[in-house]
Amino acid sequence: MDIKLSKRLETIASLVPKSVVADIGSDHGKLMIELFNSGKITKGYAVENKKGPYTRLVKALEEEGIIDNVIPMLSDGITELLKCVNTVVIAGMGGKAIVNILKKDLSKLENVDTLVIDAHSCLPYLREEVSKIGYQIAEERIIKEDDIFYEIIKFTKSDIAFYSDDDYEFGPILRKEKSALFKEKYQSRIDEIDNLINTKKLPYNRVSILMAEKNKLETILWLKWEKF
Repeated sequence: MDIKLSKRLETIASLVPKSVVADIGSDHGKLMIELFNSGKITKGYAVENKKGPYTRLVKALEEEGIIDNVIPMLSDGITELLKCVNTVVIAGMGGKAIVNILKKDLSKLENVDTLVIDAHSCLPYLREEVSKIGYQIAEERIIKEDDIFYEIIKFTKSDIAFYSDDDYEFGPILRKEKSALFKEKYQSRIDEIDNLINTKKLPYNRVSILMAEKNKLETILWLKWEKF
């Protein structure tokens, strides 16, 4: 079967090391199929907690002929994670939901050296909470797909990690690299703030909050000293 990955899934796959992988919320199984076909994994687990998606997942793995190597599991989160798993991927969920999944069964992460996470909300919260449970941010990627920005984070096990509030909010690696997409994301927010202030009759306290946000973004982007 010819599996075409989205840019988001391609980016996630690029951050996964050679290891035994569990994909939580595997859905269609495309990521695990790609990881197996590319040689990154020889064994893995595709986890789904809903019967409909699980049935589709099983069918996809059977059609690909890899169901003995990528094993489907009807399970909730990492509740039944096996000790042989050392990389966990969680993608396509909100940041709070992902943190809840991890914290619910912390003992299951004992042998997990790497987390690859694609959270669609609450990224500052996610960065902070995952750092608190014994991981550091090893890599970060920002992509844009269908006019939506995604930040994909690779965490690796660490006894201690120190981050600032700006690191949690913008990503310690992303804000240091300041890629064109990073700048585009936050410039679009600055433009949105300008539009709100200029076209809406907002109360003074709301304008003050928006201006404070704009000033912070401009500082992060160095827009007060350089243009791009």
